[in-house]
Amino acid sequence: MNPAQLHLFFSHFPIVGLVCAILVNLYSLFNKSHELERLSLWFYVVLGIFALLAYLTGDGAEKIMETYPGITEDIIEPHENIALFFFIGLMITAGIAMIGLYITKTKEKSLKRFTLILLIAGILLGILAGFTGSTGGAIRHTEIKQGSYVKTK
Repeated sequence: MNPAQLHLFFSHFPIVGLVCAILVNLYSLFNKSHELERLSLWFYVVLGIFALLAYLTGDGAEKIMETYPGITEDIIEPHENIALFFFIGLMITAGIAMIGLYITKTKEKSLKRFTLILLIAGILLGILAGFTGSTGGAIRHTEIKQGSYVKTK
């Protein structure tokens, strides 16, 4: 696989996985299950790993995309900018989740606090995920960039 294919492969996991993490996170709070709370923390760690992989393949994908007609730095830059914030947010969230997994081994009372913090972070990151995916899709999908096609006579 070339870097553009790898980037597409890895970049979808943090966006879709974030929705799954939030759902598990919410369910664990209502179900009052420590196992599900821990699972939600692990979800955020895994999302951080995929975000890192997407970030590392981004430059290679950009170099390939710039060889296509009409694809310029001006089209790619909005995606790069918002994706950087999404990446940083996921890295911080994954770090908090790892700290939470370590601390809650001995202090299970803290688990709910970490779960709530990550739920709030996950919801806020969901907004960035939407913008990141949308700006990434706009690079190659003209239907996103241009809107509706109106046929003229």
